[in-house]
Amino acid sequence: MTKSYIVSLLSALPVLIWISCSSSDSNVKNTKIATQKTEMTKAAAREPRLPAVARYWVQDSEGTRHQLSEWIGKQPVVINFWGTWCGPCRMEIPGLIRLYDEYKGRGVEILSLALRDQPVQVNQFAERAGMNWVMLLANENVVRAFGYPRAVPTTIFLDKKGREVSRHTGARPYEVFKPEFEAIASGS
Repeated sequence: MTKSYIVSLLSALPVLIWISCSSSDSNVKNTKIATQKTEMTKAAAREPRLPAVARYWVQDSEGTRHQLSEWIGKQPVVINFWGTWCGPCRMEIPGLIRLYDEYKGRGVEILSLALRDQPVQVNQFAERAGMNWVMLLANENVVRAFGYPRAVPTTIFLDKKGREVSRHTGARPYEVFKPEFEAIASGS
């Protein structure tokens, strides 16, 4: 070996030692970070998470913006996509009114999401019909979040944690909806 090669090797030795030590420290640090991330992921998995739909904003029929998480994930909720112009929607409203009167005391809330309606139409119709629950105006984000309901009315039952329990497309009578209300009210 030549003298210059040995000198180059000896001068590089501190750098090689530093690199090996720092990568070792870095590996320990990376292992600690990975362990912390794993622990955080496990903790997050144990905590119930709201469904994605809860983060969406909608406007009520008075013009106030609301996030669906005001209701979803806090209590059993019935989502009803409807329209004042929809004949089948009008047919099922008396049954929904009766069920709301029976179950609101047990914490069940109905969120009516009007499609292709103006706030004044929704307010006038709801007042005449006796629909005394939350009136909201559906927007594209909310419709997409609920999987683009194929028709109106579409009624979706969510449990207290915000998970979908059942879904009905088309008008349904009181007798069909009654067990669905009971299921989300009782938590079964």
